Amino acid sequence: MVGAILLTWFLEYRYFVHDMWRTWNFIFSNPRPFLFNSLLMYLLLCVIWGLVGSAGTTVGASWVFLTILSYIHIAKYNSRGTPLLPEDFQLASEAHSLSKFVSIWTIVRLLLAIAIVITLTILFNKKLARRLHLTRPKRASNFVQKYCLGIRLAVLVIGMLGFYRASDFARHNDGSRYQDIFLGTRFTAWNQNRNYDENGFILGFLYNLQKLQLEEPNGYDEAIISQIEKKYTKIASEKNTERAAIGDQNVSVVIILNESFFDPDFSFNGKSFTDYYPHDGGEVAPNLHRIQSQYPSGMMYTLDYGGGTANIEFETFTGLTNYWVNTVPYTALIPKSGKTPSIASMLKDEGYTTTAIHPFNGGMYKRNIALKNEGFDEFITELEMDFDEHDGNSEYINDRSAYQQVLKTLREGGDKQVVGLITMQNHTPYNYENYETHNFNLLDNEYTTQLDESKRREIETYMQTIHSSDEYLGEFISELDQLEKKVVVLFYGDHSPGVYSLTNEHEEKEVRDLSRITPYFFYANYDAGFKNNDLPTTSPNCMINTMLNELGWQKNSRYYLLDDVCSAEPILAQTWVDGREFEDNAELMRSYELLTYDILGGKKYWHDN
Repeated sequence: MVGAILLTWFLEYRYFVHDMWRTWNFIFSNPRPFLFNSLLMYLLLCVIWGLVGSAGTTVGASWVFLTILSYIHIAKYNSRGTPLLPEDFQLASEAHSLSKFVSIWTIVRLLLAIAIVITLTILFNKKLARRLHLTRPKRASNFVQKYCLGIRLAVLVIGMLGFYRASDFARHNDGSRYQDIFLGTRFTAWNQNRNYDENGFILGFLYNLQKLQLEEPNGYDEAIISQIEKKYTKIASEKNTERAAIGDQNVSVVIILNESFFDPDFSFNGKSFTDYYPHDGGEVAPNLHRIQSQYPSGMMYTLDYGGGTANIEFETFTGLTNYWVNTVPYTALIPKSGKTPSIASMLKDEGYTTTAIHPFNGGMYKRNIALKNEGFDEFITELEMDFDEHDGNSEYINDRSAYQQVLKTLREGGDKQVVGLITMQNHTPYNYENYETHNFNLLDNEYTTQLDESKRREIETYMQTIHSSDEYLGEFISELDQLEKKVVVLFYGDHSPGVYSLTNEHEEKEVRDLSRITPYFFYANYDAGFKNNDLPTTSPNCMINTMLNELGWQKNSRYYLLDDVCSAEPILAQTWVDGREFEDNAELMRSYELLTYDILGGKKYWHDN
């Protein structure tokens, strides 16, 4: 019992990334969640003791496991600002690729900590366990008594049944935005940082186990899906007839998700990012700003901070939303759901060839499966790339090479192609040694003086990376200008880097939002008849639909549903919605939720007319 309490404290201390004040505040501001987490820990220890028969080994082995588990959590939290979730372990098969993002010295410290724990466990078993009567009896008349098998089996069974019953309310929750629980706290579906903060790591983790399987929403059946589909199929039939004479659809489409591409010189809702991170050296992304002044452009409110690329990519390609699903569809759902409608599958039905390009490991986020299910027939990874230039000491293929691969694909293909590019150049880590020169240095103000030297260098390296990426973007657009075939491009940054904690952890929501705004624009190397240069601020699920509308292209019934959704809720992200209900658009958003479930976890009643 003492071990359970100490291990629970240790886990919470590590969860709060060694912040002692937040740890004690969690324990004493409302002690019931901490005590309940300790109870669950105790029941788990009972199960382990039933298996190994040694209290010292039980606590020691659990300590080692929690050290490793919390190390993974800290690594994720430091880069993305979000806690460890059950679905993160679905990337275990990609551990080799993920190891590139981890410092060797943190691994050394982890191994040293494990060695210390093992040593303490051995000493405990040798010096203290016998005195505390925690060892087996020296003399026993038979095998069962010698190894205490009867008691161990009873404790194991009681521990398992107790844990199963005690944690049932967390593992089988109702999935509502907020759910009050008997501990004086509430489960918060839309904000897992808050969920873990208020309920503890163990309860927060257990709460998210249900998300490995998509829960069927109330009222889902073939009749309701058919009713919604019939409505938007009729709209599609009418409007596509009008659009047939407007949009030129013998045009190749390039969709570029630029990894961690963020504009350090922007303003949003009356807040300027440079007020918090001023720098010298001029514009970090001058080519972006030039393109934004010439072509339709806007701001994307991203789903996550410092990560979540696959979720943003999923929303962009499919037009579906992760708002209700709240998992990683690429790893948890799409590999099992099979064919998943997307912009690639829609245009492939119109005679387009489809190619995805990612200059990294193709198994990352199971893209090799997910992209195929979305309708991409060819997938070019770092192994198949014809260009592999790196900037300085960076371990990633740079954007220039990625764009050259896109250009090669366009030149060698027909007039109707869909090319989806997911870049890697701007991915963490941001090592100062990657570049010989650093043109952008942070200036001191009331905010930046709070940063230590390592964080300042990280931010300055990131700005240099973006400056280089912006240069390659300018080169790419110039080459497209000279290309003989017609091409339209959607370019966007998926999320900001996980280096801007001053804004992301600010007490004002308007300032926190600055860490979730990235640029997007539409470009065409021909007169595409764009109607609107100032595009709406929106979330990833709406961007393709916005582009199709700007081009005046025909589209299927799902995208006409998106017309209504994106008009009513142009930003559908949990941190933006912030827990409010869709009272004025309840029926519409319900239709969107049912469609998302139907495709990702349901019977696929919607036929994409």
